[in-house]
Amino acid sequence: MVKGITRQLAEYVTALRFEDIPAEASDRAGRFVLDAAGIALRASVDADSTGPIRDGFVALARDGKASVFGSDLTLSPASAAAINASLCHSLDFDDTHREGSVHPGAAVIPTVLALAEEHGADGPQVTTAIVAGYDVTCKLAMALDPKSHYDRGFHPTGTAGVFGATAAGASLLGLSADELENAFGVNCSQAAGSMQFFDNGAWNKRIHPALAAHNAILALELAGRGFVGSSRAIEGRHGVLHAYSDAARPEVAVSRLGERFEILHTAIKPYPACRYAHGPLDAIIDLVGEHGLEPDDVESVVIGLPEAAMELIGRPVERKRAPQNIVDGQFSMHFLAAAALTSGRMTWDEYDLIGDRVVDGLMQRTEVVPDDEASRAYPEQWQSSVEINTRGKSLAERRTGARGEPELFLEWDEIERKFDGLAEKVLTAEQRAGVKQAARGLSRGDGPSVLCELLRRPLRREVDPEFVATAATTDG
Repeated sequence: MVKGITRQLAEYVTALRFEDIPAEASDRAGRFVLDAAGIALRASVDADSTGPIRDGFVALARDGKASVFGSDLTLSPASAAAINASLCHSLDFDDTHREGSVHPGAAVIPTVLALAEEHGADGPQVTTAIVAGYDVTCKLAMALDPKSHYDRGFHPTGTAGVFGATAAGASLLGLSADELENAFGVNCSQAAGSMQFFDNGAWNKRIHPALAAHNAILALELAGRGFVGSSRAIEGRHGVLHAYSDAARPEVAVSRLGERFEILHTAIKPYPACRYAHGPLDAIIDLVGEHGLEPDDVESVVIGLPEAAMELIGRPVERKRAPQNIVDGQFSMHFLAAAALTSGRMTWDEYDLIGDRVVDGLMQRTEVVPDDEASRAYPEQWQSSVEINTRGKSLAERRTGARGEPELFLEWDEIERKFDGLAEKVLTAEQRAGVKQAARGLSRGDGPSVLCELLRRPLRREVDPEFVATAATTDG
């Protein structure tokens, strides 16, 4: 009998060993963890949804060893992972897998770190689990066909994310293939994430990876105790591929397992906005810097995007030209372009420009249109075009990809600068140095426990210098 997709993934995840993972993939795991940590720390104090989300999961929690980033709290792994996952996604600044149009780290990394603290896992175990989780999340997201999945109203970070987080947790806990297959069967009844949040700029998107992480640990707890989950949860008649997509490609879910590691095909964001906007933002920021553009110089802007991006950041134009909140701004190419033209950059602080008179005027002079060439190249390439018309001059750029993509991946020092810019509001310089060193040593020894201890430090509390010195010099 030919093995089904669900079984193949379960066997792959539970057989994967640290020695099977290329050194580059192991190194990327540390980079993505540091990136996620910085976002989570800043969101712990800046995201308006943090209080209700944290309080809601704390109300359901039991005592545990798992850290809640940016606080003194330690909770059960399910609750801590859920809170941290929401923090990792609340700024829309987290990693992105282009071909799956999914944010794999937001659910996978918090799940792994929470379970690692509870069960005392070491660096190689944590690294292996993260790599396995990225593989399952991204391959399933690709198999769902991103455009069809989005057209059906689903958010793959929630739907594919719960399977990836479950795979990662099973790897770390040492579950058998049978147990993971049963956990995937539970996921079949858990996979969720509706795009309806667009209607009012709601906070739902921020809890999609939180629910994925929480439900992953629930599925693992059930399966580990003998719960029988649905068979063929992924490929079955009512499995996720058939229920959640009109154009699923089942073979992609198991393509090149153990050969193509998806963590090497995942990007880090330099801007806190929908990834589809990053190519145009790169072009605008470069043009502003090269030509010294001022807002008053700009007569009109035309931005071309693939059709898949238009529904997220280009339409309806009336809404995109009048963002009412940060979520609106993150998904408005009009606002993002206007903010970048005004500031020459696009950081989290640029969302203070929502309602700014100059930015409002630029949005009205910005047009976002479908680009046929970009649509044909999607999803293998994310192309975009920008034309800025100034007094007597037209400036044009065409981009394939964006900074932070695997082909233009960020170096350690660039990721560390992003981390510092986000975390400086929460951690002291000494604490940040310890976190950065622990992330570099994630795959060695007790790197994960050192990292989590540092991330649990409360808001700018004085830190024990001996502790930081130990964290900064450890090999793990």
